[in-house]
Parts: sequence; C-alpha cells; structure tokens
Amino acid sequence: MRRAGKFLLVAGVVATLGATGTVFAYAGGWTLPDNPAAFTAKVATMPRGIEPSVAKQSGQAVITWSAQEIAPGVRMDHYSVTAHSVSDPPRPDVTHTVAAGGGSTESIIFAASEVAGGRWRWTIVPRLRQWIGAESRPSRRLTFPAAPVGRAATAPADPADPVAPVAPEPAPAATTSRGRSPDPATTSPGRSPDPAATGDEPGTVTPEQTTTAPEPLTSASGVVEPPPAGQ
Repeated sequence: MRRAGKFLLVAGVVATLGATGTVFAYAGGWTLPDNPAAFTAKVATMPRGIEPSVAKQSGQAVITWSAQEIAPGVRMDHYSVTAHSVSDPPRPDVTHTVAAGGGSTESIIFAASEVAGGRWRWTIVPRLRQWIGAESRPSRRLTFPAAPVGRAATAPADPADPVAPVAPEPAPAATTSRGRSPDPATTSPGRSPDPAATGDEPGTVTPEQTTTAPEPLTSASGVVEPPPAGQ
C-alpha cells in the first residue's frame, strides 16, 4: 500500500507542474514591453473633382484641369468629362472618358460638331480603377455659334458612265488684214460744177462743140489719099 501511495503522490506533482507551466507559457505571450509603440491607420477616400478651366479655340472647346491624387504619389488613372447643355431647349449631355496622362494637368478637346449652336458647362469626375469620386462644380458657361451650312457636295463621276462628246467651239469670223470687216461702200450725191470755176454765168448753158473730121480725097484712079496736112 505504501508503494501505491507513492505513485499517486508523484502523479499529482507532475500534473501540477504541467498546469503551472502552461499558465506561465500563455502569460509570457501577454507580456508587454516597457516602451509600447502606437499604431494609427487612415482610410483613403476618393477626392471630389476639380472645377475645370474652359476656352474656345477655332470653334472647339478646350477643357483643362489639375491632376488629382487619392494619396501622395497615387494619382487618378481616368477622368470622366461631361459637357452639360444649358441651351433652351437643352441638348443631350456629351461625356468623354479620358485616360490620365501622368502630368500635373490633364486636358481634352470637344470637337466643333459636338458643341456648335449651343451653350455648355463642363464637370470633372475622378476615377481610380473601380472607384469613382464626386463630380466637380460646373465650369463657366461657353456659347458657340451654329455651324455654317456647307455647299452640297458634288458626287464624283462614275468611271463606268459614258462620257458625253464635247462639241467644238465655232471658229471666229474672217476679218481683213486690219482685223475688221470692210465697211460697206457709200456714195455721195453728185454735185453740179461750180459756176465760178467754169467762168459761166448762172443759168447759161454752154453749147457743145462738135468737130467734123475731113473727108478723104479720092483720086481719079480710085485710090483714097489722105487729106492734106493742116486741115
């Protein structure tokens, strides 16, 4: 019986030491150092868009704004730029998504065909992956004139269509050596001779003078002889 009591005593001591060691082991993990360190955590939030600057250039709208960060050194990767119509009646909004360029400023150009004939204001929405920030305040208003009506475009000719012959131009009329047509001949009414030039008095008719040629002479032999000289 004594031997059995000794075994029970040894078993009790071992059990007690095991439990005490476990307690000390856990207590060692809970021990704090003499100089505790403080840790702080900050939750980043998406920023609100920055009000953009707007300007007109050759009928287009140029929109610029400063690049934004969610944390120092962590910039947005996209921006949504929306043109809001303030015309009467209003027109549908125009939205473009712009990839960040990596610089300190970002910009986009709205074509003249998108803004012609309307009044617009623009807003910016920052984007980072699937996160979306709040929309910015609207920019100042810009008014654009209506686009001029262009001339109707002429359809190009089909090479398969037959080409109509072109008639030659008429030749110019023949001209004289001086380059002009001769004038039609003109006649002037006849004039009676001036009495002063003839020496006659007015109303006097000058009789015509007649000259009688001498008759040829015939000799007795029947030969015709010429008239004597001086007759």
